[in-house]
Amino acid sequence: MLFRKRRAIFLENLRNISILNDKFLTHLVNYSFDNKVIQNNLSFEEVFNLARTVIEKIDKSYLESFNNLIKSGELNFSYENEYLVSECVSYYKNDEVIKRIININRQFNYNDVKILVHEFIHYINYKNKTYLAEFLSIYFEFFTTEYLLKSGINKEEIDYLDRIKNCIKDSTLLYNYDIVLLAYIKFGNLNENTITFLQKFIVNIKKEFFEKECRLLYIILTNIEKYYRDKIEKEPKLLAEYMCNEFISQNYKYVLGTILAIYARKYCDFDKIVYLNNHICEYNNQSFYDVCLSIGIDLNDNNFFQNLFRATDELVEEYKLTIK
Repeated sequence: MLFRKRRAIFLENLRNISILNDKFLTHLVNYSFDNKVIQNNLSFEEVFNLARTVIEKIDKSYLESFNNLIKSGELNFSYENEYLVSECVSYYKNDEVIKRIININRQFNYNDVKILVHEFIHYINYKNKTYLAEFLSIYFEFFTTEYLLKSGINKEEIDYLDRIKNCIKDSTLLYNYDIVLLAYIKFGNLNENTITFLQKFIVNIKKEFFEKECRLLYIILTNIEKYYRDKIEKEPKLLAEYMCNEFISQNYKYVLGTILAIYARKYCDFDKIVYLNNHICEYNNQSFYDVCLSIGIDLNDNNFFQNLFRATDELVEEYKLTIK
């Protein structure tokens, strides 16, 4: 049940998400990134205190929870990449969170600060596992980067464009399987008639391209099935969750989160984003469109993509320059 709830936004809005992703990816591939990132000697205390300063600027009410992270043992720093990724891990029992831990793989530069802020937003929003979780964390990650650059840090000590680069990867992966999933949802099991139905009712896609996507998705699912073989044999009812956990549960959240964060950074009121962050559970039953509209993002606006591309271009150019 919990798995289905978390993925509902993706499945219910797959066509719109696919269109959004495809157009955004077409724009992103125009960029080339050559920024270099170097290490420095930031101590654990400096990373924590800088992140604390940013958290205070977002909302002072977060400080009590943030200050308690070390004392409670809920914040771990790795100095040799002990963790698979930096993340906020929530442990569940009967669908309820019983424990939260933030694990950070140190990069030994100012990236550590923005990653800590990103994961702390997840920490306080542990009840929110929808696309909104990544949107809010990425939005405040951008806020952190901007604060650090305006504070005069060496911009080579922070990978200020890594979120855009990561989005290209996630967007490309999503692009390689979204149409196949859409075909399955709309028309059932794939067969020789699927491409005809797609072309007639959904999108004018070439047969060769669709077949290529089918092969790619088959390879992905086959590899995942092999990886989780032992677990699937023990719990066959969890087959779908294991099969989808490696990609469906991740790519769309980061793509949507990045798109909304870039748009909101330019066009939305900061206080509205903070309000959303503080009242996230009140939005659980609202539609994707209505939540966006509540913070000033009209997905049906004829100028939405034009505004999104402008916001993205300005972000890239702004971060490439030394902010004063």
